[in-house]
Amino acid sequence: MNNDLEKEIRALVAKVIKKPESQIGLDTNLFTDLGIDSLLGIEIFAALDKKYKVDVPESKLREVQTLKDIIRIVEEALSNGKHG
Repeated sequence: MNNDLEKEIRALVAKVIKKPESQIGLDTNLFTDLGIDSLLGIEIFAALDKKYKVDVPESKLREVQTLKDIIRIVEEALSNGKHG
């Protein structure tokens, strides 16, 4: 797992959900532990798209439960060339 990417994504998620980065562990459940709803989830992926130019299909969004899931999806998209 790319450490810089992890830090950047954690910071981005923290900014969107307005919580300290320290509350967002790799395995913290974004929905049950942090109270993120589907709207905030969409905002997070919109911010990721803007920053990394990755297009995440909606089917993938349903797989996301943790920060680790988000990082994995972004890494896959970047390595598959699904960015502009």
